[in-house]
Amino acid sequence: MMTELSIPSVVYVAFRQRRVISFFLLFGLAITVAYCFVATARYEADASVVVNFNRQLSAPLGADQGAANTTPANADEIVTSYSLVLQSNALAEQVIREIGLANMYPKYVQEGPLSSVMETVTRFLGVYRTPLERAVDHFVNRDIDIQVAKDSTVLQITLLNPNPEIAKRALTVLIGHFLEQQARIGRDPQLAFVRSQVDVYKQQVAHAQKAMEDFQLTNKISSMDEENSYLLKQRSDLESQLAASKVQVESDQHKIAALSQQLKTLTETVGLHQEDRDLALDAARTQLVDLQVRQQTLSTSFGPNSPVARMNDAQIAKVEGFIKSYPKRKPLAEMAPNPTYQFTQSALLQTQADLESVAKTIPAIQKQIDAIAARLAERSREQSTYQDLVREYQIDDENYRTYLQGVQQARIADDLNKEKATTVAVYDPTHLASTSPVKPKKTLIIAGGIVLGLLFGFSIAFWREAWDERLNTPRQVNALLGVPLLGSMTNFNIGDAPRP
Repeated sequence: MMTELSIPSVVYVAFRQRRVISFFLLFGLAITVAYCFVATARYEADASVVVNFNRQLSAPLGADQGAANTTPANADEIVTSYSLVLQSNALAEQVIREIGLANMYPKYVQEGPLSSVMETVTRFLGVYRTPLERAVDHFVNRDIDIQVAKDSTVLQITLLNPNPEIAKRALTVLIGHFLEQQARIGRDPQLAFVRSQVDVYKQQVAHAQKAMEDFQLTNKISSMDEENSYLLKQRSDLESQLAASKVQVESDQHKIAALSQQLKTLTETVGLHQEDRDLALDAARTQLVDLQVRQQTLSTSFGPNSPVARMNDAQIAKVEGFIKSYPKRKPLAEMAPNPTYQFTQSALLQTQADLESVAKTIPAIQKQIDAIAARLAERSREQSTYQDLVREYQIDDENYRTYLQGVQQARIADDLNKEKATTVAVYDPTHLASTSPVKPKKTLIIAGGIVLGLLFGFSIAFWREAWDERLNTPRQVNALLGVPLLGSMTNFNIGDAPRP
């Protein structure tokens, strides 16, 4: 019976239950000491490997070396993947096979009645595993340990085994197989394949180049861009010439109409006497004809309402007014050919001839323009086909160059594989952590046994004290009965008391 939890009470309980506490303490100590004697001692072999991201042996030729000299963003993932490879069952099986199952784990090859019974039971339950499978599981899950510090590329590898020499040798073999595997996985050269692809694309490049040359000879193409530029310039010149010819035709037509109208106002003959001829009137009429022809041209070129056309109209009105106001004369009896009529008629004939000549050139020019347009359309189709041939050639040539570069890379990778070069290097060679076994940790185990013994001993002691209904201390009497304590006496034997 405990009424309060205090240091004096705990000391009192420990003193009263000292036999129980001592029993559990000695029991825990005996168990841990026995375990230390029975447990198999295991030695630790350590080694460290570093992942060198600054030396990418398999980097593509011509790649940016500055980019290769920086740690990649997924460095932690790469280091983690290397850790998983080191702890893989396949690598563990290679190590065990090379060293020997009997040398590394002799307990898995021991034969006897118990092992036969266990094999039969596990086969019946469907959970049977071969000795090699159990050894691999033991190696991966219990013996090997890999630690990687934060933001570090160094892998610290630890391997445990009851035999120190076997532990050291097994770790050395493990790292050797790992380096060899990384060299093979990281750079698979496939030299024969890339060489065959180089031959294939070399032939395709030759065929594509010959197809381009044949197309150029068949279609008489020397320079597609230069010929297109020449045809476009020629068409532009012809179109300008056609437009000028049409303007000339329209101008000649207006001039012919004006000259024809003028001829109607002129007579074919005039008087022979000089004094009877009116030179001023003849000059005004000639000027009127020229102004009318000019008016037709200005209306066509600038429009009838342009300032120049309106000014010309004013001059025509002025000349016509002069002609109308000029006094009429009596014609002479003797007549001769009118020079103004002859000049106007000659100008009319010349304009008609020019019109006919220009009109004949328009269809020829239009025909040339149509021929050039057809040639440009044909060249456009030819250029599309030619560009397809060029693209095919460029693609084949690029593939050829890529595989040719791949041959060089594969050759280098093949040489590196022969030398077993890799970006993973041994930083700290395999060595024993200590000449003494690292497991079991006897001091820690014995200390743990003592602590557990005391814990169980005190737990049982307090349990027994809690279920004890006797009053053992003055404090318990005062706390339970609530009356003051008048006195107490020590233990004594009734037989030793004095008689009255």
